[in-house]
Amino acid sequence: MCSGLSVIYSKYESRKVFIEIQQAKQVLDQLEVSWGRLVLEKKMLSGHNRVEKIARKKMKLMSLDRQAIVYIKL
Repeated sequence: MCSGLSVIYSKYESRKVFIEIQQAKQVLDQLEVSWGRLVLEKKMLSGHNRVEKIARKKMKLMSLDRQAIVYIKL
């Protein structure tokens, strides 16, 4: 009788642990998707073209002509 109860109890505990593992895997999958989106967003926001466009529009920056650049030898 006692060994039958211990088998049932250990089966119950293993199912409980299995469910916890499955839930943790789901959370991990969601976090990986979020991480991928954030990396993509970071790349998009820090792209050279976007930074240059913002610099030209908001800060009124412009690129110089080649003739306007003065090189100094040290």
